[in-house]
Amino acid sequence: MDEKQLKESVASLLKDGNKEALAQMIVEYVEPQHITLDFVGMLLNSRSLNPGDSLVKKIRKGLKVHSLVPGAIPLAGEITVTDRINYVLDGAIITANANLWELENGEIGTVESIRNEMTAKFRDYYMNKVFTALSTIWTVGNTPDNYVTVATALNSTVLKHAIDTINQTTGGVKAVVGTRAALTPITTFGAGWADGYTTPVSHGVTENISQIMNTGWLGRYYGAPLVAITQQYDNPEDYNALIPENKVLVIGENVGEFITYGDVKTQQYTDMRPVPPQWILSLYQQFGLIIDKAAGIYVIEIT
Repeated sequence: MDEKQLKESVASLLKDGNKEALAQMIVEYVEPQHITLDFVGMLLNSRSLNPGDSLVKKIRKGLKVHSLVPGAIPLAGEITVTDRINYVLDGAIITANANLWELENGEIGTVESIRNEMTAKFRDYYMNKVFTALSTIWTVGNTPDNYVTVATALNSTVLKHAIDTINQTTGGVKAVVGTRAALTPITTFGAGWADGYTTPVSHGVTENISQIMNTGWLGRYYGAPLVAITQQYDNPEDYNALIPENKVLVIGENVGEFITYGDVKTQQYTDMRPVPPQWILSLYQQFGLIIDKAAGIYVIEIT
């Protein structure tokens, strides 16, 4: 559907008084389920559950290989499935309003702004939830192996050690995650590699240098994908950052799981008190988060 057709559709729905159809159109554009899987899926395994599905994560006990002794009855391992941990559901809601005059005129800018804002806010909300949960698992007091502090800024020595640790702990690094401010120093040392001679010599990688010079960013470092989280602020007046800019996480494969539970629900109504009236649309859904392999998470705190 091109811009002209969308504008005509919006105008037709509003003039017919069919605000429920308009709400559904916006939900289809925002696609919160895809936001969850696309963005949170870069950090954790993600899936969608429906009402009635089990909210318990189950694991199957592994089997063992035994030495064969001719003439003896071989040992066998019992196949068992056990409940590991329960999901605790939380809820997310986002509400938008629009001037009925603009909507009834088929103002495409209004619908576009609603869609873009809801998409961005859902993405940022879930990323914030996941990052906060992961970054607070380890502290200097509860682990000597998966937590380290580094002065001033992230450096290659600390980051490589963290990646090596997670590569040995899990099936590999899923992502290196932090705010863009925390990860930007990687662009100063990630464009090349040092050889293994007694007196190391640095060698630049042309593609990496071009990427950094053209975009100010680097997509991978030491084989690990880099995921930058957009900073969020509490409100325009206080402007307090909600995501810590002094922490970088190295996350391994299969350390936990993020779920959404049930379809995205909508609520829409017209508030007749203002003049002109305001059309209100809310989207809400349930979600849950489990971290069951904390050893696959490495926390770097920048002091």
